Amino acid sequence: MAEQNDEVETLRRTNAELVTKNTTRKQRIGELEATVADLQSKLTAASATIHEITIGTPLKSMAESISTVPEVWIEQFGKSYRLELANGELTVVSAADGKPILKEGKTVPFEQEALKSLLLDEKHPHSKLFNAITIASKASGASGAASQQRLSAAASKPSPRRFGLR
Repeated sequence: MAEQNDEVETLRRTNAELVTKNTTRKQRIGELEATVADLQSKLTAASATIHEITIGTPLKSMAESISTVPEVWIEQFGKSYRLELANGELTVVSAADGKPILKEGKTVPFEQEALKSLLLDEKHPHSKLFNAITIASKASGASGAASQQRLSAAASKPSPRRFGLR
């Protein structure tokens, strides 16, 4: 009977050690899961910031320079296209399949004139909409001759020069 009591005592001690180890491991797993969740949220925030800096800001800047209503331009552009950073350069890709957009066998660069050429082309399905919201030319229609005449008139009257403290 003493042997059985010793064996039962050994089993109880071993069981208590295993239960303690199991509890410690569960606590450690909980800590690690909390750390993973924290790191994932930081990664998501960092990823969103990087996306905004590399893609969002240049797209917004381009929309402001190319359109009279940048928000609508971005919305319409985003329906068919998206930007991706490839080899350090922004590339216009199809929103449907993710392939680079080609025009005349070449990829369309993310530049003002190239985008105007793509979006304002009569073959483009949304060209009427983009024609309405895209600035085709920044020319005001005013001639530079009038300002030259004013400049020459002002230059013909020499201003008196004053020297000293008077």
